[in-house]
Amino acid sequence: MSKLIAGLLITILTGIGSIFAGNFSMGNASSAVEFGQGVYQIEACDDWVRVNISTGATGEFGAPEGLSALTGVVISSLDTRACAGTEFTIAAFDEENNPLPIYRTDGLSGMCSDIGCAGPTEIKLQIDNAGNLTSSIPASLYLIDQNPMTADFTITFVNPAILANSVGRLNIQTASL
Repeated sequence: MSKLIAGLLITILTGIGSIFAGNFSMGNASSAVEFGQGVYQIEACDDWVRVNISTGATGEFGAPEGLSALTGVVISSLDTRACAGTEFTIAAFDEENNPLPIYRTDGLSGMCSDIGCAGPTEIKLQIDNAGNLTSSIPASLYLIDQNPMTADFTITFVNPAILANSVGRLNIQTASL
């Protein structure tokens, strides 16, 4: 009986620790700022990946002082050999589940909230059979930086379109090539 109680306590404490490690909020309920991170199991290649937003310094790329633009996306722990032959689609959504333009293609600079735009709402990345990460997006619109030691990929947009605090969630989908 004591082993059962000890096991339940360990399970509960581990669960609570996971909750606290994943997200935390600051502020009152009406204006809370939530920070978190996501870890996803990608079924197409059965690998654990983390997807996070990347932000610039406050006031850059047309963002108002004190706010940061969404300058890119970081994909961590991506095993490109295990995921060879896979296409990833990453999209950003606001709190109401509306797709957000994540980079500008109209040649203008500034946030879409200030200067209207209808930029792409997703990034498509392909991993070829040799394990190389590429994209069908024109190379003039983004940069991919790979850290081979950590298997992290940073996709940076040349012309960011939205404020980082506009993103309610990131969605990642996979398909076989």
